[in-house]
Amino acid sequence: MKRHELDVLSFMGGLLFTVLGVVFALHALDVLNIDLRVAPAVALIVTGFGGIAAALRSSARSRETGSEPATSPASQPGAQA
Repeated sequence: MKRHELDVLSFMGGLLFTVLGVVFALHALDVLNIDLRVAPAVALIVTGFGGIAAALRSSARSRETGSEPATSPASQPGAQA
């Protein structure tokens, strides 16, 4: 099996939903007493930070390898269709 790179955004999303599920379950069982009205805002903030981290990581990796984003030949100036 070929090893693949870690997809940070997908990992953060899965981790976020797992944590939210556990928090909601603990709240329903009266083990945890928190205000759940802030949960959607926290979820969006954490997802945003995950997206920023993924973008920065991708940008840093492309600078290390010296590669530029792939472009199609048709989108280059002077290309004939």
